[in-house]
Amino acid sequence: MRRVSPTQKAINNLIFRTTCRKSRKKPIPTASQITTFDYVGGLLRAKWDRMRTAR
Repeated sequence: MRRVSPTQKAINNLIFRTTCRKSRKKPIPTASQITTFDYVGGLLRAKWDRMRTAR
């Protein structure tokens, strides 16, 4: 097993580090763009599916 010197570890870390740290912020979505999970709708659909198959 090869041992890596602390200097080599530091050099390897610097290779993959980007110099530009500024990142663009994501825009805040409008209320119409937000999708919500309809829990009750799924339960009602299951109920109606059961009623339909029973007939």
